[in-house]
Amino acid sequence: MYLMNPITYTQLMRDTLHQMQQRSFASYIADSTPNSPPGVTKTSPPQTTIVAPSQEARDELARVFNTAMVASQAEAKRDLSAELQQLTGSVPFKAILNAVRQLASVQGITERQSAEAIIETFRKMDEVWSDYVFREGLDKIRKPC
Repeated sequence: MYLMNPITYTQLMRDTLHQMQQRSFASYIADSTPNSPPGVTKTSPPQTTIVAPSQEARDELARVFNTAMVASQAEAKRDLSAELQQLTGSVPFKAILNAVRQLASVQGITERQSAEAIIETFRKMDEVWSDYVFREGLDKIRKPC
């Protein structure tokens, strides 16, 4: 899983909160409401003024949110040694080792270089896909239905 830099993540959260504060509640509701069928008039809720919280309040909210995010990802104590033993004995891991040997043979490089190249490629693909899916999700959030 790709983890975002905590400073970048905090700035993203602040920017998101700021954008939400710039929009009135009524426009937010209007944007998120599906189009009405023909002949039905959509009425807007009364205009509500949102008072922007202070920078200190936003910072505190960001801290609380980030703490909750990290706490929700915490897992029970894991037996890492047993997990590694199970993974290294698995059929998929053996397939990875075969790929390492094959790449080393075909490219005329050491098995270590081959393993590093495969791991680097996998990590880069994982990072690119994570970013792509994240951005696609942001685009869906930004575009009203």
